[in-house]
Amino acid sequence: MEGYLRYRGDHFVQRFDANSYLYLTRALDYFDLSGDRLLSAGSGEPPKFLVIAFKSDWLYPAYQSKEIVNVLRGRRADVTYCEIQSTYGHDAFLLEFEQETTLIKHFLARVSNVHG
Repeated sequence: MEGYLRYRGDHFVQRFDANSYLYLTRALDYFDLSGDRLLSAGSGEPPKFLVIAFKSDWLYPAYQSKEIVNVLRGRRADVTYCEIQSTYGHDAFLLEFEQETTLIKHFLARVSNVHG
């Protein structure tokens, strides 16, 4: 087990800058969507939202993303929800980049066509 953890740790530092990781984790720690922080009721035309979840993510499970979607829809927001099947657990957002890229490209194309 120790060898596996060392291998994973060495592999991780080759792919990610430590300072970037610190900023990302700090942003996640302070990111709070509770109350009206997500989208204030009656705040004009809401932006379009794309919510992507990963079926195997144990840290941010898909049901939490669905709760966000339900709040947004309750406030009449235009929400697209996509759930990616993956076996990578929480690391899926780092490893399923091809599927994420495809979803984001399609979403941005749809949003840009609405206004253009």
